[in-house]
Amino acid sequence: MRKLTFPVIMVTAVLMAACSPDNFVSLFNGRDLYHWMMPGENKGFRVKDGNLYTEVFDGSNIFTVDEYGNFILRFEYYLSGTGNSGVLLRCRPDNPWGTGVEVQLLAPWDPPSDDLHRTGSVYGYIAVKNRPDETPEVWRSMEIKYDRKLISVSIDGQIVTRADIDTVPGMDNKLLKGAIGFQSNHSGPGEYAIFRNIVIRDLDREPGYVAGGFNHHDEGMRNLAHAAAVSIGTPMIEPLAVLMAGDSLPASEGARQVLACIVSDHSSTGTSGAEKRLAVRALKRSIRNDHSVAVTAYLKELLASLQQDV
Repeated sequence: MRKLTFPVIMVTAVLMAACSPDNFVSLFNGRDLYHWMMPGENKGFRVKDGNLYTEVFDGSNIFTVDEYGNFILRFEYYLSGTGNSGVLLRCRPDNPWGTGVEVQLLAPWDPPSDDLHRTGSVYGYIAVKNRPDETPEVWRSMEIKYDRKLISVSIDGQIVTRADIDTVPGMDNKLLKGAIGFQSNHSGPGEYAIFRNIVIRDLDREPGYVAGGFNHHDEGMRNLAHAAAVSIGTPMIEPLAVLMAGDSLPASEGARQVLACIVSDHSSTGTSGAEKRLAVRALKRSIRNDHSVAVTAYLKELLASLQQDV
């Protein structure tokens, strides 16, 4: 079996390529609530002047229809004098706080809350480390990054909270993937919060990032990476071949299984001939690389099964 000298370099190069700043997409079009949902009858949000308003006291929260595991979320927010809202992450809409967490958005209250419940904190779990300016009636920007087990919150370009959730009591039972939401007005009648320029970079759509998850120490995170890789499909073939030939047994076995799933999906009648041909070319490129005899043989088996349908 030939010793590999290049897999780490190749995966690192793919990871660097995945860090393009242009991978953000809009979550809110400024016209309607397309791709959002509000459970319940007391609708807590509406669109006005291109922004997302919450003006109904204790109304329904709003959630993305799609689910996200690893992402960078950016938006701008504006709080009224005693505005109280929040951002819900990796949650199930029918039980957002039980399944996920909230990043707090709060104008100054009297008496002031502790750092576990101030703006930028992961409400009740992670105290804000670098307390931001909470002056209300000012537009501010927030970025939330959920990078597998690491969470960080930045306000106006400054990191205010950062933690490894494995070190936080009570967060071990939270979902690793779920909806993103905004909390309705919780500060009383007449108060409100406004949101705009809501964009997201879904890291689980980037092949290099997903490949990195195959080596994660947590089985749940590895499973999330496997599912993301299957969803991505053809662009994952070459990174998975590299992982399969590497020294990490969990990554190698996971890559082997996911490659089989991708090829099986491409063999279905619903896959276009053009997509199958792209997969064939990706397998052929992987076979030409200096992989071990066993890996090359497995790739050839997958190629043969796929060529039957092309």
